[in-house]
Amino acid sequence: MRSSNYSSRCCLALTVLFSVLACGGVKEADLAHLSGYWEIREAVAPDGRSRTYGAAPAVDYYQLENLKGFRKKVQPQADGSFLASDDALPLEVIRRDGGFYLRFNSGDDHWEEEVLQLSATTLQTRNPEGIRYTYARYEPLNLHSDGAE
Repeated sequence: MRSSNYSSRCCLALTVLFSVLACGGVKEADLAHLSGYWEIREAVAPDGRSRTYGAAPAVDYYQLENLKGFRKKVQPQADGSFLASDDALPLEVIRRDGGFYLRFNSGDDHWEEEVLQLSATTLQTRNPEGIRYTYARYEPLNLHSDGAE
């Protein structure tokens, strides 16, 4: 009797686990969150070594429309504006194997990064070398606040 109870619990636990995993991942609707400013927080190599980042002098700006767009580096300014060059790295979103990939094209060089997680506040990608990058939505410092909201 005990063995039957244990088997039933294991089957139920596995069913719940597989259901949760099947519902995970990035959905097409999540891609609407990509456009905007992202600040790198961490990079983790395939061997587990990681590097965390503090405030960076530049953030990534993504613009996406109809699964095509660009990424560029911009420098936040104290007044809330951004300094940006005219360099923009073209990108397109590719759906493959149930996931989404950002395909970048820089002249003769092109590569893809798998989108592992995408929400209003978090972006996580993995490059071809297996390095996982975690970004947070950039929140500008409000240096001109008078304390009132």
